[in-house]
Amino acid sequence: MTYLKSRLLFSLLLACSLLMNGLFFSAATTAQEKKTLEPPVQKERTFLRFITADDYPPFNYYDEEGNLSGFHIDLANAICREMTVRCEIQVRSWQNISQAFKGGDFDAIIAGLAINKANIKNLDFTNSYMRMPGRFAILKSRPQPAPNPERLGGKQIGVVGKTSHEAYIKRFFKSAKIKQFRTQSQANNALQNGEIDYLFGDAIQIMFWLNGSLSKQCCKFHGDAYWDAKYFGEGLSIAINKGDMRLRIELNDAINKIRKTGTFEELMLRYFPINIY
Repeated sequence: MTYLKSRLLFSLLLACSLLMNGLFFSAATTAQEKKTLEPPVQKERTFLRFITADDYPPFNYYDEEGNLSGFHIDLANAICREMTVRCEIQVRSWQNISQAFKGGDFDAIIAGLAINKANIKNLDFTNSYMRMPGRFAILKSRPQPAPNPERLGGKQIGVVGKTSHEAYIKRFFKSAKIKQFRTQSQANNALQNGEIDYLFGDAIQIMFWLNGSLSKQCCKFHGDAYWDAKYFGEGLSIAINKGDMRLRIELNDAINKIRKTGTFEELMLRYFPINIY
């Protein structure tokens, strides 16, 4: 009898021990799983490192005093102020920007890098902050009908050859007479001299000519802006490291706030005196 009691007591103690060990192991495993599932704590951002070019006025250039200036420089600084971080902006030649960015010393490229298949493989982009439309211009002294494929039959449209703007005119203004030029300056001069009825091209390039001394205030934009992304691109965006969704969200949010406060409009008026839209 004593032997049976001893065996029974030993069995009860063993069962209790296994039960306690099981509970402890289960609790430890649950705690470990919970710890594993918890997202890592992200450090608060204190600075933002931009890379840009220096040879594309008015977006980025060195002014007469040797200071880095331009629309992109002021936009980058405005973004940093909105994000309450220190802004670091370094310059590389346009040809070396992508390669320099791969080194990991920068967070974002603000230099008008194209959103194309090659770049999308290695980079992510913010929402577009500026579109680059095509526009028509005419002589002020020679009124013309508003640009329309049905109205420009027989009219001469000047455009730089082998460009997306030429392709657009050939595709949608087939009844017009298309005159090709090798350079934008040649096309501008042709309009100024009355050799063509319309000039069509990049709105920013034409805007600077219209506002500059070379045009002698001869001409003006005419009609609406043309936005087709297939021909004129997705616009300007900030490029970031592939997969950095946190920074993409932060930059988009900062740009939206800059628009709401009116800062973005102030920058547009400062660097683009004639409305390109």
